[in-house]
Amino acid sequence: MPSPVRRRAVAAATTAALACTLALTPLTAAVAAPVTTPLISDSVDGAALKLTPLDTFESGVFGESAAEIVQAYRDRLYVVNALSGSVTVLDNSDPTNLRELFALSATGTANSLAIRDDGLGVIAFEAEDKTANGSLVFFDANASSADTAILGSVTVGALPDMVTISKDGAYAVVANEGEPADDYSVDPEGSIGVVALPKTVSAPAQAAVKIAGFGAFEAGGTKTLDPKVRVFGPDIAAPDQGAKPLAANRVSRNLEPEYITVDGTTAYVALQEANAIAVVDLAKAEVGKIMPLGDKDWGTVGLDASDRDPEDAPTIDITTYPGLKGLYMPDGIQSYAAGGKTYLVTANEGDAREWGFDENGDENAAYFIDEARVKDLGKKGVAGICADSPLSAIPDVQKDDVLGRLKVVTDLGIASGADCYSELYAYGARSFSIWNTDGTLVFDSGDQFEQLQQRLVGQGLVFNASNDNNDDNDRSDDKGVEPENVAVGTVGERTYAFVGFERVGGVAVYDITDPAAAEYVTYVSRRDFTADVESSAAGDLGPEGIQFVPAHRSPTGQPLLVTGNEVSGTTTVFAVEDLLADEPDVRILTVNDFHGRLVQETGGVAGAAVLAGAVDSFRQQNPNTLFVSAGDNIGASAFESFIDDDNPTIDALKAAGLDLGAVGNHEFDRGFTDLTERVIPRFGAGEPASDGGADFALGANVYEKGTKTPALKPYTIREVDGTRIAFIGTVTQQTAGMVSPDGIATIDFGDQVEAANREAAKIVANDEADVIILLTHEGAATSDITDITEGDDAFAQLVQNASPEIDAIVSAHTHQRYAHEIDGRPVIQAHQYGTALGTLDIELTDAGELESITGGTVSLYDGTTSQYIAYPQAATKAVVDAAVTTANLEGQKTVGAITADILRGKTSGGAEDRGVHSTLGNTVADVYLWATSDNPAYGGQDAQIAFMNPGGLRADLLFGDDNGAMSYREVANVQPFGNTLVTLDLTPAQIKAVLEQQWQPAGASRPKLAMGVSKGFTFEYDPAAAAGSHIVSMQLDGEELSPTDTTTSIRIVTNSFLSGGGDNFVSFRQGTNVADSGQIDLQATVDFFAAASGPVAPSPANRAYLVGEQPPVEGEPGEGENPGGENPGGELPGTGEPTAAQLLAALKAAKVALGATSVTAGGTFTVDVAGLLPGQRIGAELRSDPITITGIPAANASGAVSFTVAVPADLPVGTHHLVLISNGTDAQSFEILVTAPGTAQAIAATGGTFPIGFVSVLAAGILVAGLVMLLRRRTTADV
Repeated sequence: MPSPVRRRAVAAATTAALACTLALTPLTAAVAAPVTTPLISDSVDGAALKLTPLDTFESGVFGESAAEIVQAYRDRLYVVNALSGSVTVLDNSDPTNLRELFALSATGTANSLAIRDDGLGVIAFEAEDKTANGSLVFFDANASSADTAILGSVTVGALPDMVTISKDGAYAVVANEGEPADDYSVDPEGSIGVVALPKTVSAPAQAAVKIAGFGAFEAGGTKTLDPKVRVFGPDIAAPDQGAKPLAANRVSRNLEPEYITVDGTTAYVALQEANAIAVVDLAKAEVGKIMPLGDKDWGTVGLDASDRDPEDAPTIDITTYPGLKGLYMPDGIQSYAAGGKTYLVTANEGDAREWGFDENGDENAAYFIDEARVKDLGKKGVAGICADSPLSAIPDVQKDDVLGRLKVVTDLGIASGADCYSELYAYGARSFSIWNTDGTLVFDSGDQFEQLQQRLVGQGLVFNASNDNNDDNDRSDDKGVEPENVAVGTVGERTYAFVGFERVGGVAVYDITDPAAAEYVTYVSRRDFTADVESSAAGDLGPEGIQFVPAHRSPTGQPLLVTGNEVSGTTTVFAVEDLLADEPDVRILTVNDFHGRLVQETGGVAGAAVLAGAVDSFRQQNPNTLFVSAGDNIGASAFESFIDDDNPTIDALKAAGLDLGAVGNHEFDRGFTDLTERVIPRFGAGEPASDGGADFALGANVYEKGTKTPALKPYTIREVDGTRIAFIGTVTQQTAGMVSPDGIATIDFGDQVEAANREAAKIVANDEADVIILLTHEGAATSDITDITEGDDAFAQLVQNASPEIDAIVSAHTHQRYAHEIDGRPVIQAHQYGTALGTLDIELTDAGELESITGGTVSLYDGTTSQYIAYPQAATKAVVDAAVTTANLEGQKTVGAITADILRGKTSGGAEDRGVHSTLGNTVADVYLWATSDNPAYGGQDAQIAFMNPGGLRADLLFGDDNGAMSYREVANVQPFGNTLVTLDLTPAQIKAVLEQQWQPAGASRPKLAMGVSKGFTFEYDPAAAAGSHIVSMQLDGEELSPTDTTTSIRIVTNSFLSGGGDNFVSFRQGTNVADSGQIDLQATVDFFAAASGPVAPSPANRAYLVGEQPPVEGEPGEGENPGGENPGGELPGTGEPTAAQLLAALKAAKVALGATSVTAGGTFTVDVAGLLPGQRIGAELRSDPITITGIPAANASGAVSFTVAVPADLPVGTHHLVLISNGTDAQSFEILVTAPGTAQAIAATGGTFPIGFVSVLAAGILVAGLVMLLRRRTTADV
């Protein structure tokens, strides 16, 4: 970031008001400068990367931050010009010819900007008085001019410095640095602003702004500040200090957030001067912890510490100094993922705190500065070096040619009990580092930056020169090259860090694919050290902003690196050349099982627009590219597509450039007539090369009924740059059992092997193609290659017996991801829903004959950098946006009705509790069972039991004031994940294992996940039993199931998430005869409502019943329910429903015994309650925090319940109260004394009116529950 001197000069040039009005501002002095070969460069042998400057845009302003932070967006570059308080917009459509378009100008000082993928941009502006609150100005980066770009602004904290947008686009996050006034008259609090962003390109309201401060870390606060976090300097009041004591907010005023990186919903914020990183929970807008970064030992790693060794001709002397440390003090920070873990990358610049100095730079006039030169230690009231310090053993240590000139901090290193320094701490680490997210150092580049400079002196580099002079060793006494910022990007299969050197200039590149073994790759500098630094001939000086542009987001289709150089005022674009990559002669991109996933979803679902953008980028890289599908483009679709008969998906895939495809089983969901008369013609409209759309529905094994006459086009030929490529399509023969028999009455599905080989032979005989590719809607059950090479299912037989004339197999249907080579032939599948693209790279000989085909897959979400690989394509996005609008309207239409609320499991206070069996879970299970048994459109083997996981239920069905009417959208919100229904066979023993897994493994976020089950199936459980022994008995249609029966086969249905072992229900994976029903959960639910003879009633919640009770006798679902009546999420056993008053009265009269009235923090105590109504559910809270106690079972048939309370280890010592609650009303309260560990405590004491000995008597007659979960209300956040 700019130095205090430069920042003040910039601010003085701006106008007073901060009412940000954008204007069109030409910068007539700015020009694009031709770029030649870099003046200085270096690479290791065999370097995988090469950086080549393409063009430089010159602002014509030296030393005034006229090109500071850069942000690439599509074919534009946005460059912060702090001098003019503006953002310059450059045309980057041709990176070799940068041109200015316009500037976004405003009053105030522009510090930083960020842009979301849809074009929502944000600029951080500090106020003219930097100690006043600044603002974030929002703009539309798609606007064609400045006067149409402005969207609005919000106020944030003092001196908003760096702003970024979370990768999911949900938040703008800004570092409010809160620097003191230049005269040190006031010192604002530092903070982090968290702004919830709208989903559209529009400005948020002020109410969307939350400020995460550091108040909890003040003395006496709720959080402990590690003493290694630097809090130092004079105590100067904040502008709004008022009567608040200075000690009350010293930490908040001292910490100055500098730079931010976001990973998911967590932000990591560099606190540079404090030598620490703050961790911020964005959902809560709360600083969770502050991690000190420690120090670097210059006794083991060398540095050049003097600019006067000797004064008239300084030499390079990279030497170790025992007793000398370096504070990392990072400026730029980034995050990335490797091996499933998140890592932080920091540029360790270092910075002093220097305020109140003279305008003319007279150091002697400084009011406060936290540094001193080593030669001045022991003078002017500054402590000296201890005689027993290792530093004292260094000859002439305080002379200029040793450490005398080095600047060190004055607040650290004083020996305990002495008035001298045992160690010295210098600013910065002259390196970049990689850290775990807990602050553990993983890698540091040591002294490599100085060693690199020494190697390059022969090329004209001036060692440790500054950015405003060409003096040798000028920065050796300070912070060396000053690594200012860092960018992280992926090229090919490798991840790289690009580190900018603020002082000497240039960018160093490291391969950080293995975080613990990062390796130097290359360095490039566009600086001429022989030129006047204030002339354009000097090149790039002071790289401040640095951004990596991935290939699929680049206007050229190749990676770029962009630097904003604040001293020279230049913006330079570099080509990042992958020296190991080579484009194939022809590339085939594949997609499968898209299932109408038009919009972005969790799990890497990119949405149709990003899918299209990626395809466009691949085609830009290689025009010889085809985009094909292996089926299931439509059917089992997300709501936005489903609601409009999948027409939006057809239109979106056409806009994305889909060339052809095979049919999948879901293309037949609405029948063969719908496929041929609606789907195929819609695909074919405006596509003359598609044979009227027939090329989008290839199906060589689909025949007219009772014949071998193809009912669909078997194959098609496409010519690409003279190469003829044939595509044969086949579909799983099981389609007949997956769709309505009536819809396919006129066709048959034949053997795929026979059909594929027949068509391949025909193509070869007629010399129609040079390459043959099979698109089959069939696939392997897992990504394990042995499932194919050693398997005997339909897909394994297809691969093993496919004609050798078939050169590649693109598979689908099983939603797997793999890229195998089997007998020299690629066999690939690209997962599902547009999360990935498959690739077939075809190489040809000079004679045009096939040389090789290589298969692969490419994720559309880059997990390394946590962003989608491409921008949304505009045409496809327009289709998606229209579909969303239609879905929002159609979603209001009614699909059916309910008789009463159908709810998820609840605590007595109404919060969701996934450990409670619920009416909604069982109702959804009934839907699943109906859909795969009684549903007339289902043609598969009937299911007997259905299971539903509570985590898949994301909304209740509420009776409301519309007489129970249910809309499409309300039904869709219950299960928003778009899972399909999967049937499989399990034995009773395996079913018991599934039920046991409701009690989750140790360390799981929830101790129990209460499964929903279908009508006719019940089970008895003991929540207090040992793991693996909770299930006592099981019944199906009134008959006992033996939990040891390993031979009887029972047909099960559940969703595709559970069938794959999700939520730790791993026993589902043991199922056999697995079949995807072809029905999406939403469609099944809508059909269930349509088939109902009247309103749907809640299914009873007590199909799971407590040990010792009798299996419930179930009548019609929901019998006895009153429309709109309260339902706490579970019925009471028996008939009828007690009123709220009856439940409260029972709890007030109940006898309660506490296992102890005094407990240590981190300990436990038991609670036994007797005298409740059978099946009654109660709530409990531990106050005064308060803490909600969840997972309390229902009272047994005797009206008794017991549970154990785990007291958090961080609960403050003192008196607390256990409060028992009925339907939100307090019923009984008991005092609990929480003591510190090691304090003597009372044992087994009774409360209420229990007689002596009652606890032991009660224990023999009631259920003893397991440990229950405690959740602080202020931190509870369901996901």
